[in-house]
Amino acid sequence: MRPRRKRPDGRVTVVVAPSSPSTRVPPASIMLPPLREAEAPRGARSALVDRRFHELYPVTAYLLLLNFAFFALEVIQHLKLAREIPDLLSVGGIAVPVTDILGSLSLPKVRQGEWWRVVSAGFLHAGFLHILMNGFVLYDLGRLCEPLLSSWKLLVVYGASLAGGSAGSLLYKAWRGGREADIPSVGASGALCGLIGLLLVYAVRERHHELRDGILRWIAWIVVLTLLVPSVDHAAHAGGFAVGCAAGLTVRDYMPSRAAARWRYPGYAVAAAGLACLGWALWSYFTRR
Repeated sequence: MRPRRKRPDGRVTVVVAPSSPSTRVPPASIMLPPLREAEAPRGARSALVDRRFHELYPVTAYLLLLNFAFFALEVIQHLKLAREIPDLLSVGGIAVPVTDILGSLSLPKVRQGEWWRVVSAGFLHAGFLHILMNGFVLYDLGRLCEPLLSSWKLLVVYGASLAGGSAGSLLYKAWRGGREADIPSVGASGALCGLIGLLLVYAVRERHHELRDGILRWIAWIVVLTLLVPSVDHAAHAGGFAVGCAAGLTVRDYMPSRAAARWRYPGYAVAAAGLACLGWALWSYFTRR
């Protein structure tokens, strides 16, 4: 950003020019703290103060809402079947029949034609601790990725990573066979690993070393956590991560508004497919419970 220049009418103009490779910085939403109200331009102060989370990050807000809404349905159904409150400290406190009704990722069920489970499984969680961990990560990653990508592109990448994670899980179960193939999977981790892969590739390509180091530390923590927690679907994580890395090749520091608008129609398609799959999950819930 070049120094401010004063116009003849007394107004101040900020001239922005492309940075050299040695001085490029990521968007403020990635590396820099937000403006304090006193530092913001006078006309922008009210916008910074008044805008709510769902207005700043609409896709992130709706994804969080869907995840917690489906978890509420899980808890309600668990109370009906098990006649007890799920264990708050357990990663897998929700009964398996409950997640099966709502669309857990099951290879035998997918082979029977229930392809909607490829998407619905990404909005289900096995317990309170599971939904809280994934919800926090989605909240954190969404605030980084949505300003960087645009809302529509974030929706496309999230949906593609979710599908990639489900595909990786199904392929691994089909390869292993036996009892492994019958174990159902749930969780948003595949989609979240896709966002992490995207940020890693973006940071490496655009030479944002602090962001790169932070993502690598995050990946190391995820690896350690998944080794400590039993019954983790590593194939889903790997599938989502691979899709996210591929998507990261399309991300740059600066995106023209016209380029961002091109993701609107793919976003419509992803939203329609996702809502259709979740609709099937709700139909299964209300007809089979």
